[in-house]
Amino acid sequence: MIALTCRTGSARPTGQRTAPPLEPSGSSSCLDLPPAPPPHQVSDMISELMAMLGRLRGEVFFFVADGPLKHKLIERYLEEEESHGDILDFEFDASLRIKREAAAAAPAVEGRLEAGDFLYQTLFAVGDFAADEITELLDHLRPLCPSPAKPKARPGRSILRKKKGSGLLNIAAAANALGLSHRTLKTLVPCSEIRIAEEGGDKTIEEYFWEKDLIGRLAALAAAQKEGREANREDVTCIAEWCCDGDRQWARELIAEVLKHRTLAAD
Repeated sequence: MIALTCRTGSARPTGQRTAPPLEPSGSSSCLDLPPAPPPHQVSDMISELMAMLGRLRGEVFFFVADGPLKHKLIERYLEEEESHGDILDFEFDASLRIKREAAAAAPAVEGRLEAGDFLYQTLFAVGDFAADEITELLDHLRPLCPSPAKPKARPGRSILRKKKGSGLLNIAAAANALGLSHRTLKTLVPCSEIRIAEEGGDKTIEEYFWEKDLIGRLAALAAAQKEGREANREDVTCIAEWCCDGDRQWARELIAEVLKHRTLAAD
């Protein structure tokens, strides 16, 4: 059982109660109902219904054919003390009107049965509807209460973080050139550029890039280390300008860490 805090208004019919002098239709197909949806779908349907009603402004009106909603209206009418069961022998129109008076108010669902001079009106709360009735209600409301358009994803944009040189390498190419893991590369060597994607107000980093000259210089120092040569003043100055905001001490420490992790990776 699904409990909602909506309250039904007075379900009192208005107008003539006597069945009109109409020709019998010879059919009571409105009582032949389709099977209800699986229980696990009910929660999702109620959430969708409440979201639609939350977007409703003003009112919507629609007729209902033979099915769960029309059956519910008939059942509600037959529960009345002064009802006439022979209404099922006549052709009549069934309709629903959903109106929202204010943004904070719960929508009122008004049901109507009409045939000639006969009119029956009643009010439903959202919590009055069973799963199969919600399914039909959603089918009517989806075209009338469309979902808001989702924000389109903006194309990725690049943000320059460091000095721009002759070209860029993505994280895979840069890590491969230095013999480091992607994680170690991002930890030790500040990237030269990042690409950011924005969707629905959320920003995410799509890719990291490093200057070819920077990675090339570090790779050359790794090769020189095997020959016993250490980084000279020019190496330190270039790397400081590329990724250390000109800080030469930071550049020396970065070079040492890259060479150490490269050696460990090789071992």
